[in-house]
Amino acid sequence: MFFKNLSAGSTLSKLRRAVTLSPPARNEIMSLMREVASDIVDEAESMSLSGDLWETFLALRLAQDDNALGRAAELSSVPAGSVVGLALSELWSLHKIVGAARTIVDNSAELDGLRLLKNYEPALKRAFPPNPALGSVSKLAEAFAESLTPGEMMSALLGFYTSCGSGMFSLHKAFLWLPETGLMPVKDPDPQSFAALLGYDDQKAELLANTKLFLSGQAANNVLLYGDSGTGKSSSVKALMNEPDFIASGLRMIEVGKEQISEIPEIMRIIGCRNYRFILFLDDLSFEDYEVGYKHLKALIEGGVERKPENVVIYATSNRRNIVREVWKDRKASSDDVHGWDTMQERLSLSDRFGITIWYGSLDKERYLEIVRFFADEYGISIAQEELERLAMRWEIGRGGFSGRTARQFVQHLLIGVKRL
Repeated sequence: MFFKNLSAGSTLSKLRRAVTLSPPARNEIMSLMREVASDIVDEAESMSLSGDLWETFLALRLAQDDNALGRAAELSSVPAGSVVGLALSELWSLHKIVGAARTIVDNSAELDGLRLLKNYEPALKRAFPPNPALGSVSKLAEAFAESLTPGEMMSALLGFYTSCGSGMFSLHKAFLWLPETGLMPVKDPDPQSFAALLGYDDQKAELLANTKLFLSGQAANNVLLYGDSGTGKSSSVKALMNEPDFIASGLRMIEVGKEQISEIPEIMRIIGCRNYRFILFLDDLSFEDYEVGYKHLKALIEGGVERKPENVVIYATSNRRNIVREVWKDRKASSDDVHGWDTMQERLSLSDRFGITIWYGSLDKERYLEIVRFFADEYGISIAQEELERLAMRWEIGRGGFSGRTARQFVQHLLIGVKRL
């Protein structure tokens, strides 16, 4: 099988079996069709899909299929060679399978309810973060419905692969790396936006400029965002994934935990040959003086035998400028380490591997109160400004400083009190 989504046990596999069974196996056919319909409806509800679910189902499966044709189309708008011929016959076969399933539903009173799949409306329409590929899937489904020849179907599919790519990267923009399963799509990414991040305009501008440079295909820097807690370092990185132009330009983000740093070379081998631009996001990064994981990260950023792919940058956040914890004994001449200065420099050198370091300091009082007023308006809280600011200052005393996080938490707490009134 060329398209991997036809693997045993998949929805497409069950559908193919249903349409190829002979009439005496009617009970099994009905059972398989109901299973397939249940799978399709579950997917439609989770993604808030509407319209002709039969064609959309096929379009989604082919969009999500990680195959040689899709990877070739990412790199060339006109892929050639035997791979096209291999995919062509199987593609038309899938088209006929979906058509046969429609016929089974139309001719069976037992499956009368499944006719709603031709013009489906989801129970809940969700407002997803902008992802151009979702709209492109609907257009691909429409093109499939109108295709009269295998060539027309192939042209539509190649158009999708060329513009959106294939596999999990075509429909998702954020991912986690899990040791057990590898890359896992994040189905509901944080909707954080730059508009909701007040202050730090210079910092955001520098981060955006480097990311735009990266997306343009030019050499961009790895970035370390460091500074006080709650100042918006992580939020700034996550906000990049909610810039529609960035996603349309192929930006994808993979969050990697500190304990998974040794697995980054494997991640790079997976994504290095894809026509996307990847940010590896290391959040809240820090090392104790006895941990050696920072040495692996140093080699990955710059200095290892295996070159970092040009379509990958590393963005990290930390409360520490130097990332690796430093203690006073490291600077004492009486230290047992004969070359103590060299050891200290070796620990400090990790942060130097980041071409750009961006400082996020605590806010001043006026900016803190400005953010409080902003969130109060966002949440629809109507309190006299003088009283709002007085309460905000009382809240901050026990929270250790002026920050955007403190302001948001105060307003959320205030919202609970308002609802009780």
